Amino acid sequence: MEKSVKILITGKLHDVALQLLKNQPPELAVTEPLEIVYLPDAPRDVILKEIENTNVLISRSETDVDAPLLRAAKKLSVVARAAVGYGNIDCDMATELGILVVNTPGKNTNSAAELTLGLLLSLLRKIPAAHQSTSAGGWNRHHFTGIELGGKTIGIVGLGNVGHRVAKFAKGFDMRVICYDPYISDEVFRKNQAERKNTLEELLADCDILSVHVPLNKETKSMIREVELKKMRKGSFVLNAARGGIINEKDLLKTLHEGYIAGAGIDTFENEPNPLKELISHPNVIVSPHIGASTLEAQYRIGETIAIQVLKSLRGEIVDYPVNLPHVSILGSGDLRQFSVLTEKTSLVAAQIFDFHPAILKLTVNANVNKEDLQILKLSCLKGFLSHVSDEFVSYVNAERLLAKRGIQFEIELKNTLTSKNELLIEVFGTGTNEKISVGSVLYDGKFARLCSINDFIFEIEPEGDLIVMQNHDRPGVIGDVGTYLAKNKVNIAQFELSRNRRGGMAMSLIRVDGELETKVIDDFRKLPNLISAKLVSGL
Repeated sequence: MEKSVKILITGKLHDVALQLLKNQPPELAVTEPLEIVYLPDAPRDVILKEIENTNVLISRSETDVDAPLLRAAKKLSVVARAAVGYGNIDCDMATELGILVVNTPGKNTNSAAELTLGLLLSLLRKIPAAHQSTSAGGWNRHHFTGIELGGKTIGIVGLGNVGHRVAKFAKGFDMRVICYDPYISDEVFRKNQAERKNTLEELLADCDILSVHVPLNKETKSMIREVELKKMRKGSFVLNAARGGIINEKDLLKTLHEGYIAGAGIDTFENEPNPLKELISHPNVIVSPHIGASTLEAQYRIGETIAIQVLKSLRGEIVDYPVNLPHVSILGSGDLRQFSVLTEKTSLVAAQIFDFHPAILKLTVNANVNKEDLQILKLSCLKGFLSHVSDEFVSYVNAERLLAKRGIQFEIELKNTLTSKNELLIEVFGTGTNEKISVGSVLYDGKFARLCSINDFIFEIEPEGDLIVMQNHDRPGVIGDVGTYLAKNKVNIAQFELSRNRRGGMAMSLIRVDGELETKVIDDFRKLPNLISAKLVSGL
């Protein structure tokens, strides 16, 4: 009997995906017959039974592709996520087991942007309430007097895939478009006819409508709270069709009750599918059940893309949208892998402490490496920087393309003055119009990785876990205040490194802590005496 490849599908897909898998075009045809098991919304026990002899799993958000499921899948080689998100997949475990994870980024961009404008129009023109009243037999035209979009200012946080489409649509309604995105170049702003705001506070104070379009991470979680909402004009409107948790829902509800925020349009929630009841039932809130990608066109594109990715992977070809890199042999072994990991971490630190939008990103490498290795270090640098700021998954395959989309130039310099083969000294520079930030790291003896500098401040600290990057006036009592505050919040200090430019001048500290820091802890930390700034660096 001819050996077949079993494909288990646990989420509803557009029919184009099933047809492509069943009737493969010649350029994508696989040699083995495919056994397609289509079980959308199957219960967990059924999936666990079916997964034992499955070669390819195609899932959506309903399936938790966690460690127990992956371990039960003895023959699994590919997990294909029919969406951009992959939070339901244990990617680390998949990588450890040699399982490729792919997704379908960018296929719902237009749909999500259109829904954002749909929520906005429904909100300002009171369309749902007008429909409900009229369909019930009413005819009260004056009760539903709304507000025009023309001439209003929309403030967009995040000018990425969806944000730039919202900007384009808003311009079509004769709106003024302002945007805050520190990771996008001025050229991209000009291309999208968006006025740059250098801080979130500047944007909030100058917009009638706020729309968020950023990925959910530690930097963006609850980035819009009561204090931010009240920096807007009274009577403003708020939209969230990006990710639940970017806008603090309890704070939004409070400002709605107070009448400070006039209304909100929401498609994504902190707790899905059970959102905050008081919020979704508020008379000035319009909601939808996370339907940003729920259009025939988006589902067609997603279905078509996921089927093509699966067929490419089964043919042994390079897929277009890899989420992980299970075959890490591309990094070689030993020194190069160590160099690559440290380069990525250094760039990730830089991305999280930049206060400006870099026009140029530069990597300086001082190590005994060849040109081929240098290309891997370049991709590692881009991957580290972009993984914090992009709303798409960033891989070695797409890193250069994603940086180009942001209009950021990249430079690399190899010095090669070290004598040891397994030593590395690197520096990541971000250069803006009148600003520059550099982050340096060093690898000793091929084993000991340390962050060694931020600008002119010198350190020696392990790049692991969560870090607080603190800048303060060099005065007595600062370290004591920091220790007391963290102890009060049950945060244990794993390592503390202090550096200063001169006595009584400026000081900078790197504080590595055990566990993860809550957003509120770092927010209140910034209020300590003599602090100039404090940034959280996570994901190391």
